[in-house]
Amino acid sequence: MKKALIKTLKVLLPLLLGAFLIYLSYRQFTPAQLEEIKSYLREADYSYIALGLFFAMLSHLSRAWRWNYMLSALGKKPAFLNNIIAIGSGYAMNLIIPRSGEVTRAVIVNRTDDVPVDQGLGTIIAERVLDFILLLAITATALLTAGSEILDFFKAGMDSAFAKANPLKIVAYLLVFVILILMGVFLLKKLKLMQKVRSFLAGIKDGFTTIWTMQHKWWYLAHTFFIWGMYLAMFYICIFAIPDTDSMPLSAVLCAFVAGSFAVAFTNGGFGAYPYLISQVLLLFGYGAVVGTAFGWIIWLSQTALVIVFGLICFLLFSIRK
Repeated sequence: MKKALIKTLKVLLPLLLGAFLIYLSYRQFTPAQLEEIKSYLREADYSYIALGLFFAMLSHLSRAWRWNYMLSALGKKPAFLNNIIAIGSGYAMNLIIPRSGEVTRAVIVNRTDDVPVDQGLGTIIAERVLDFILLLAITATALLTAGSEILDFFKAGMDSAFAKANPLKIVAYLLVFVILILMGVFLLKKLKLMQKVRSFLAGIKDGFTTIWTMQHKWWYLAHTFFIWGMYLAMFYICIFAIPDTDSMPLSAVLCAFVAGSFAVAFTNGGFGAYPYLISQVLLLFGYGAVVGTAFGWIIWLSQTALVIVFGLICFLLFSIRK
């Protein structure tokens, strides 16, 4: 019962957050402004969007190819198509439960190529760490090129957050967190599951360390830069889909891209959060809330459609190959 409740909350809470952000975004608009957003969606030049989807698809294929560099260090080398199936299925699962796609990837290559789930998951965690480092580098570049406005915005937000923070509550939350961790360890020992947990973590460690033991490290790094280059190209080309954004400066593009990337990472594929955060960032660069919201929705809807179609095809291929 408790497990079912936790699983339900994992699905519902990010969706509720997205729905709240959609409500927060649209309550500020008049009926005329909402109609203007719809007109942006109808009249956008979707040839640029299609080109952006092509760049996104190239990044998915590169990610599938890159994965085998790490899996080879484990003595496994799944077929390229199997990696594509695993990655496409994982992206689709992330739309339902955030971060569940990583486990899905590991399970699929376990079924298709007998890669141990724990080791496969370790390789995925390693690549996520590297991807996060690249995202932080892009974030730093975005902040440096954006000028003082966006830095002042974040500084004001941080000052406000710390001003409202209650030190006693923070200490209480930390104590509760530590107590829960200790209780979890105690229960694992009591139920004699600690050895299984240690074994699973050891497998994850084996997979993670392949980032240093694999051959062709430079090719792996080249694919990593290519993947993020395609992400940026996908986002950048979409500014030409709307006349009011086609002259967007690079600093605004980078800041909006970073906001969208974090929205996707922490919600169900960016549901609600993606267009909201992008519109808020673009406000700092002088773009109206209407055009910023429309721009965010155009990119999010097109990318989500690609993930859904790609994911369904991958699930179908997995069923056939299994």
